[in-house]
Amino acid sequence: MKIGIIGAGALGCYYGAKLARGGHRVGFIARGATLQALRTRGVCVRRDAEQFAVTDLQATDQAREVGPVDLVLVATKSYDLKSIAPALRMLKGPETIVLPLQNGVDIAEQLGALTEPAHILGGLTYLPVSTVEPGVVRQTGEEKPMLLGPLRAADQPAADAALGALCQAGIAAEIPADIRVALWMKFLLAVCTMGVQSVCGRPIGPTREDPDTRALYTACMREVAAVAARTGVVLPDDAQEQMMTAIDAYPANVKASMLQDLEHGRPLELDAMHGTVVRLGEALGVATPVNRFIYAALKLRAGHSIS
Repeated sequence: MKIGIIGAGALGCYYGAKLARGGHRVGFIARGATLQALRTRGVCVRRDAEQFAVTDLQATDQAREVGPVDLVLVATKSYDLKSIAPALRMLKGPETIVLPLQNGVDIAEQLGALTEPAHILGGLTYLPVSTVEPGVVRQTGEEKPMLLGPLRAADQPAADAALGALCQAGIAAEIPADIRVALWMKFLLAVCTMGVQSVCGRPIGPTREDPDTRALYTACMREVAAVAARTGVVLPDDAQEQMMTAIDAYPANVKASMLQDLEHGRPLELDAMHGTVVRLGEALGVATPVNRFIYAALKLRAGHSIS
């Protein structure tokens, strides 16, 4: 396949490098120091048991130089979606498959409003990967499968084709029974861990051990599950127990990405997370006081407002 990667951060570089190593023609849409690194050195991936570099790739800040592709991986932060719309429109032809990997439950709908909505899949990943320096990423621990799937029945062939390309390149990937449930399950975990840790300014260990902040985790999840149900997505009966088991299994020093962004003065994915819970709750008649508090506590530092 001819594949475009929008967003050459940790996820984009990791998946793009594996796709290029697997024989696909990969073009990165990047900028700044990352663009320069990709042009001069390619991508280097460091894993626990191996290291590899890929230089047979294209890197540009002009999407028109890549042109229409077979598959686009969108690996930016959720707050960058509007800004990448021109690049996406350059890469997307009538049959192009779009696979977004952002946090959030309505990313495909947002992208569909910015470009032709056909063949935009639901996608998510739990991959533990970080940027060491521009063009160099480190992946630690288990490579959990990327999950992807159609949000419309007509896009099942597109999902199958994307899955085939990923697996051919040695990327762990699966199509779950219902990608919507998978998206909301990740959302359930991400919203509570991001919010509670960011409000408290503490990593996962202290916040799960203190009874009051542990109760915030569960209360936040109850609201998310109620909103999901009102949208027609029914999560497993033990969804919240599954997520608390996952939370209890993390090393105590792990920090949610939003807390890391807050500590480093970076923008927050607040609108895509708690803002979405509050917004949907208002529209659907579901009370979301815990998520509203978290949103209110962080919005001035995030520089965002619900829209």
